[in-house]
Amino acid sequence: MKLKAAIAVVLLAIAVAAVGSVFASPFGPAPAQYLTAAVVKTTVAQQIVASGSVRSAATYDLAFGASPVLELGAPAAGGAGGAVWLVSTVVVKTGDRVTRGAVLATADTAAATASVQLAKAGLAAAKARLAVDGAGPTAADRAAAYDAILQAQQQLDLARQTGTVTSQQSSLQVRQAEAALVAARAKLAADQTAGPVTSTIQADQAAVLAAQQQVDTLTLENRAAATQAGGAAQASALKVSQAQAALQAAAAQLAADQAAHASAATIATDRAAVAQAQTALDAANLDLSTASASSSQAAQLSALKLTQAQQALQAAQARLAADQAAGPPVATIQSDQAAIATAQAQLDSLRLSIKSSATQASGQISSAALSLSIAQNGYASKVVGATAATISTDQSAVAGAQETLRLAQLTLDGATLRSPVDGIVVAVNVVAGAAAPAGLDVAVSAASLQVTATVTETDLPSLKLGQKADVSLTALGTTATATVLSISPTGSIPGSGGVVTYPIVLALATPPAGTFSGMSAQVTIITAQATNVLAVPSIALNGGTGQYTVQVLDASGKPQNRPVQVGLITGTLAEITSGLAVGDLVVTGTVAPLSGTNTSGGGLPGLLPAAPAGGGQGGG
Repeated sequence: MKLKAAIAVVLLAIAVAAVGSVFASPFGPAPAQYLTAAVVKTTVAQQIVASGSVRSAATYDLAFGASPVLELGAPAAGGAGGAVWLVSTVVVKTGDRVTRGAVLATADTAAATASVQLAKAGLAAAKARLAVDGAGPTAADRAAAYDAILQAQQQLDLARQTGTVTSQQSSLQVRQAEAALVAARAKLAADQTAGPVTSTIQADQAAVLAAQQQVDTLTLENRAAATQAGGAAQASALKVSQAQAALQAAAAQLAADQAAHASAATIATDRAAVAQAQTALDAANLDLSTASASSSQAAQLSALKLTQAQQALQAAQARLAADQAAGPPVATIQSDQAAIATAQAQLDSLRLSIKSSATQASGQISSAALSLSIAQNGYASKVVGATAATISTDQSAVAGAQETLRLAQLTLDGATLRSPVDGIVVAVNVVAGAAAPAGLDVAVSAASLQVTATVTETDLPSLKLGQKADVSLTALGTTATATVLSISPTGSIPGSGGVVTYPIVLALATPPAGTFSGMSAQVTIITAQATNVLAVPSIALNGGTGQYTVQVLDASGKPQNRPVQVGLITGTLAEITSGLAVGDLVVTGTVAPLSGTNTSGGGLPGLLPAAPAGGGQGGG
């Protein structure tokens, strides 16, 4: 500002000197009069002047559940994930000045808090799982795996034993059925040879024998079935015992951890183990109950078959007694034939049943062997501990749970709107007790201010970032200092054509009181200057670069050409580096006589400027 005032004073002095120093030429009927200016020591400055306006350095759009967004033109959309935010408090209004971090508004946090707690629980569970897998199997795990092997081995032994007993029973039944068939055939032959009475008696006796054998066979089968049912019951009872032991161990572990005030994750793991053990015990009791019911039904069926066989024996015995008393020979032969057919049918049916039983027994043995192999593999996996892949999976689960917690915490933090900068509230679109809108909730403009302006393409090469400028605020009648902050590399041309202009932005160092966004501003940027140097009006220069001259009036008032060296040349002043001294009078123009007709040049009528013939080092 001081520099501008000094330049104005110098120019005024030069102008006064030029008007006051008019010299008449002694030559010719109409002597010429010269306008002159004295050489002075001053500051020569080249400057750019542009019009612009004040704006905030930045405006931030705030919305519940979202990070602050720097506004670029239109307000940004708000809200996170489409959530509905119920506004609790609004502590600012439009026009309020706020500091960075100040609370502007708050929303209800019930749902967001619940999400954070749920995410924390998920993270704790994932960490607990990682800790358990990383620690390896416990003694209880090893014991349970070993018990599973013993149980599978017992089932395999029972299946093999049952298969052996079944094979023995089947062999006995085949021998008995074959003997019955032989006897029936012999009886028929004997009856056919010996006569009707004898054959009838023998047939009856054979029937009695067959019925007795059937009773014996069923009795043996019932015993074998009872043995097999007992073995199955023992196996089921063993499962129940093992499940009870596991439940007791899990309950003891839970009680111990509760007494030791273990972490919530450990207590949750213990309770899960108790629930799992209880489920296993319930399943074992159900298996035992099912086995008992099946054994009872089988026993009832076997008892029924034995009763029927005993009744058949009694009937055969009664038939024998009756035939001993009397009986027709034809009936005896028919009975013998029927006995043979029955014996043959029983033998065929028995052989088919034996084949099916053998297949079933083989399947049971294979299944038991497979269960044993599975138990052995399970023991090996539990003893060795978790694999690297399992640990990696657990670690990924922990990382995922941590990210879920981070996002949930961000959402919870988003329930409070805070000012990101020191500034002024420029928009409030929320009301306490109502749902926040889907877009902008609150907007804050930064307290720091900038000036936007445009410069012409001829001024652009002289502009540099960081250059100082004076900003005149029209509405306040004051001037502030600014610094060039940005220069747009893209120019624009008016729609009707004209000079290309480029937008620039300047940062106001200390805005004067009362400065607001939108005010008009006049920008003056000093692009080059030479201080405390000899200077003359630029209009006094003649010639071109490297060959400049000026006209200096001698003692007689006659102009003499004098070579000079120049420095910075602007549109008003030219720096003289050599050839002149302070106080020298240089010609800046001539004034023609009022009656003369030979006048030329621009400017005021009768003023003939002696402008430089060539270009200078810059212009303004």
